Amino acid sequence: ENRRQRRPIGCVVCKIDMEDGETEDIITLEQEQTSNHNDNGTSESSDGEHPNKNESQPSNNNNANNNDGTQFTGYIGMLAVEKTHRRSGIGTVLVQRAIHRMAQLGCHSIKLETEVTNKGAMNLYEDRLGFVREELLKKYYLNWGDAYRLRLWITGGR
Repeated sequence: ENRRQRRPIGCVVCKIDMEDGETEDIITLEQEQTSNHNDNGTSESSDGEHPNKNESQPSNNNNANNNDGTQFTGYIGMLAVEKTHRRSGIGTVLVQRAIHRMAQLGCHSIKLETEVTNKGAMNLYEDRLGFVREELLKKYYLNWGDAYRLRLWITGGR
């Protein structure tokens, strides 16, 4: 077979924190999905439909506060795009998809940290996506580099 091998060229890693004012729990996007495996090993959602059927449509869980006072905050831990594919919009699309999904799952904001000297990341997050600087974190990284904590506030119209 002379099939061309496909390999990943970009990745975004994120999570959702649940905060009720007193404690903080962490859930992942995979834990939020209600997929089950049926007897023949295929995956289906709890309503019997294909698990990705409604992926692009907002879920019913898009309130920033649940009835019990729990708030969801998204967190982007890493964005990586292979060097040969940078500056082609892949990173922007990956982060936009993560933002969209976290908004669907009810996040009221999304946080991340980026190194102060990383001008490409600062341009992406602040100028293109609307994140705002929340805090300067001195000697945050293992190389003693400083970081900014950035936050994107999600409004009901997202």
